[in-house]
Amino acid sequence: MGGIIAGLLQLLGYIFYIRNEDIDPEPVTWFMFAYGTLILAVLEWDANATFAELILPTVCGTLAIYVAYRCWKKARKSNPTKWWPEDWWPEDFYDRLSLISDLLITLLYIAAWILAGMAFLDQDTREVAVLAFLFLSNLSTFPSFYPILHSTWKNPKREHWLPWLIWAVAYAVLAAVTYATHESFWHPLMFYPVSNVVMHTLVSVLALRKTKSND
Repeated sequence: MGGIIAGLLQLLGYIFYIRNEDIDPEPVTWFMFAYGTLILAVLEWDANATFAELILPTVCGTLAIYVAYRCWKKARKSNPTKWWPEDWWPEDFYDRLSLISDLLITLLYIAAWILAGMAFLDQDTREVAVLAFLFLSNLSTFPSFYPILHSTWKNPKREHWLPWLIWAVAYAVLAAVTYATHESFWHPLMFYPVSNVVMHTLVSVLALRKTKSND
């Protein structure tokens, strides 16, 4: 039941986010979300995550692709001559570094995951390797959030606090489900919900600054 609630909250957050025309999504972050979250869902499935634990990342990964597509479509409309939007290769050095590091981490664990599945490793070693890949996948959460944290800090009006708060609550519910399932706060599957509670709350707090300034 908890997994369903987390998934529904995640969906609700996306409904608010997509329907709010005042929000200007940060394209680099959403590009990283689009490929990163679905890959992570596959890795969690391979690490024997339960159905309840997989609902939220599946919903998130699918709808993140949709948001990223909307960003791409908007960029194409403003400049039809470019298939790869200019703002998807950011000018800011640290935004660019976050994209490169996220791509490198992603390519690393995809390559290692493929090699692990090609019978080069025995079953016990492969299980350890899958957990290592899962950790690397979760590690990419931090660089993927940097561009949106940076842009929201500079201009809070680009985001709205409500969807990010709903998502933070959804991840908190998922964290509770994961803890109840594995009975350990230090289980590898706990890293995903806990890290996302922190990062989504940060975006919500930064976006809330515009509400205070408008009062």
